[in-house]
Amino acid sequence: ITNQTPTIPTQGFQIPENSPNGSFIGTVLASDPDTNQVLTYSILSGNVSGAVAIDTLTGILTVANSSALNFEITPTISLQVEAEDNGIPSLSSQATVTVSLIDLNEAPLISNQSFAIAENSANGSSVGTVVATDPDAGQTKTFSILSGNTNGAFTIHPLTGMLTVANSAVLNFETTPSIALIIKVQDNGTGNLSSQATITISITDVNEVPVLNNQSFSI
Repeated sequence: ITNQTPTIPTQGFQIPENSPNGSFIGTVLASDPDTNQVLTYSILSGNVSGAVAIDTLTGILTVANSSALNFEITPTISLQVEAEDNGIPSLSSQATVTVSLIDLNEAPLISNQSFAIAENSANGSSVGTVVATDPDAGQTKTFSILSGNTNGAFTIHPLTGMLTVANSAVLNFETTPSIALIIKVQDNGTGNLSSQATITISITDVNEVPVLNNQSFSI
């Protein structure tokens, strides 16, 4: 009896990006004209950063490196998978197995930041622009001040993140040398995800004119 080559068709699967390690992706299907033979599966190429693993006996694909499942960087992973029989001699076939990543909304990223502005700066003076990013391309970020804004000292532009002075009287180095704002950035993707950070604004000292009032004495 002559050993015959196993057959493995081109096939595809889908899985959400960022799926945890061990998540089930799918089972690679192959067949062999010879009965009672055992097929062994292996990934020959295309496994970007070791993103997935295949069970050598069952052909089950699972997540092996969750961080490599990033829709924005690698929306599709094309694996070259081999199915090999245990005949004599052993024969094998190869096929492309495509793993397509499903895009998920991801929270925007904002880190702690610091700015400085001179005390007594006029209302409308620019303090600086809060920087935030979003892993999802094309989304709109909205900024807001959650807390720490003593007496409404500052305001933030909801779309640009620019901080400006809103109450100049609060900017007094002698009484309040710094103000720590908790600022939120929210995306407009599914679920409207958000992140928060502390934005510290240092009030720099400026020499101020001494105060001398009219006074009266008698002797």
